[in-house]
Amino acid sequence: MDKKEYIKVLTDQIRCKMARPAVAREIGDHIEDQTAAFMSEGMNRAEAETAAVEEMGNPVETGVELDRIHRPKMPWLMIGLIVILSALSCIFQFLLNREAVKAGAGVFFDSRRQIVFILLGILVMTGVCFADYTRIAARARELLIGLVLLLLLGRNVMGLSVNGAVQWIQLPYGQAVNILIVLMLTVPLYAAVLYRYRGQAQPAVLKSILWMIPGCFLALLCAGLWMVFILYLTYLIVCGTAVYRGWYKVKRKAVLIGTGVLPFAGAGLIWLIGKDYQRERLLFYLSSVAGADERYSDSWPYAMVYVKELLKNSRMFGGGNGIPDISNMPELSDFMLSGVAGYYGIFTAVLLGGALLFLLLRFLWISSRQRNQLGMLMGTGCAVVFLIEAGFYFLNNLGIVYLGNYCPFFSYGGTGTIVTYILLGILLSICRYQDTAPERKTAGSLFGIRRQVKRINIKMFSPDK
Repeated sequence: MDKKEYIKVLTDQIRCKMARPAVAREIGDHIEDQTAAFMSEGMNRAEAETAAVEEMGNPVETGVELDRIHRPKMPWLMIGLIVILSALSCIFQFLLNREAVKAGAGVFFDSRRQIVFILLGILVMTGVCFADYTRIAARARELLIGLVLLLLLGRNVMGLSVNGAVQWIQLPYGQAVNILIVLMLTVPLYAAVLYRYRGQAQPAVLKSILWMIPGCFLALLCAGLWMVFILYLTYLIVCGTAVYRGWYKVKRKAVLIGTGVLPFAGAGLIWLIGKDYQRERLLFYLSSVAGADERYSDSWPYAMVYVKELLKNSRMFGGGNGIPDISNMPELSDFMLSGVAGYYGIFTAVLLGGALLFLLLRFLWISSRQRNQLGMLMGTGCAVVFLIEAGFYFLNNLGIVYLGNYCPFFSYGGTGTIVTYILLGILLSICRYQDTAPERKTAGSLFGIRRQVKRINIKMFSPDK
């Protein structure tokens, strides 16, 4: 059996087509290395290659072992948590809406519409989960710029103005797309862009910073200062992770310190070149945190006072005594956990928030341990943007700040639901293909295949067997 036939028989045993090219390349390199070693001992090439192939062992048995190692693994625990959180969030939104209607408030939650979006989102998530996320890297720059330009065009042509800000794209049949929420999709694309700059020197860091501008600029243009901050912070964490992992030939400590200063520089830039309403909004956010500026105190305290009153009168289990009228709640979708605590017990709210936090931290942990560096950074970015959103949402529901930001699962809306499930699909794909995804455009042994082949052959053909 010659080398070509041996590799074909071996790779035919591997059911994951994604892993076959990498395995074939590594097996071929291994045979070539061994052939060169035999030729140095005096064999001609034909004899040396035949001996090298024979030394590899039975191709079927070796291929079966490699198939076991490089088989995609569905993260069923994560999928189960996603389904449970999807169902619970929809149920509690419905229950709180019912309580609000009983109290005389209007309907804010269309359960049928949300169920449709959840089912559609799960379908999209499934498709993304089975897709090869590594192919994004090849066209990451084009995809990122294309997404921002598409949103910008939609805003200018079909923009929907709400309270003077154009944050929505009006679609037929009464549907609308939230531009700020869609910008969360730039996070994995930004991570894929950074992946292309591995091994480069200081200019790569500058390029990485410049690639933060498109998403942040569009968010700023849409008057979404909270999304500017979230995207900016997420981009910095993704960039800092790449620097910390040694992707660039730079002094890591100095660059990491510099990236830590950038958020303050960004806020200063908004203050210097931003419009008056953007300065006002920045002061509003600062005042909502500090609670010290009387000029902006009328804009936010009611929501904070309401939430604090709601939590103060909540019980550990069951409905609270003397809780404020839910019909006066500023925005049910922004304070779902507070509502759950007031009407169904603090324990239920903590359990619900804890399940979300566990899911996101688990995704972050799995992503940080990826052998595929693209998967590591993309997964880190997706998990981090979710964690930042969830963190501010928790602060909203504790009565500490009021940013009115989006939170996965707990916030109501079609755009947020679909975008959430797309990002979850990317995270699930990274988990699924963690032992099979090829490292695009990189040198060296992929996934340690040579070591695996050697270990398999030693195990299968040792004298003790």
